[in-house]
Amino acid sequence: MSKIKTILGDNIRTLRTNKGWTQVYLADRLQITAPFLAQIESGKRGTSLELVENVAELFGIPVASLFIEQFNNQHNIRHEVRTVEIQTIEKQLKETISENITKAFERLKQ
Repeated sequence: MSKIKTILGDNIRTLRTNKGWTQVYLADRLQITAPFLAQIESGKRGTSLELVENVAELFGIPVASLFIEQFNNQHNIRHEVRTVEIQTIEKQLKETISENITKAFERLKQ
């Protein structure tokens, strides 16, 4: 597989999944088959520039952006930020629960 096919496929898959679209839905919008789209997304198959233009138009992005490893990087960054947010919330919850339990025991002792 060539690097450019992999990047293009990854970006299309990321755009599609970010919209919550299935391969069948996107393939239908692009007037191609779902198996053909699956091959493009997996980087096993290239496609025409016309189809690339249609993908870019459908998602409202510049054609060139489909060939840059930006979408996956943005997805990974969002995932990492989300993980940190969840860990922070978990820590705050544990602290609050611990404080509440301590206060409850203090009240029981009185």
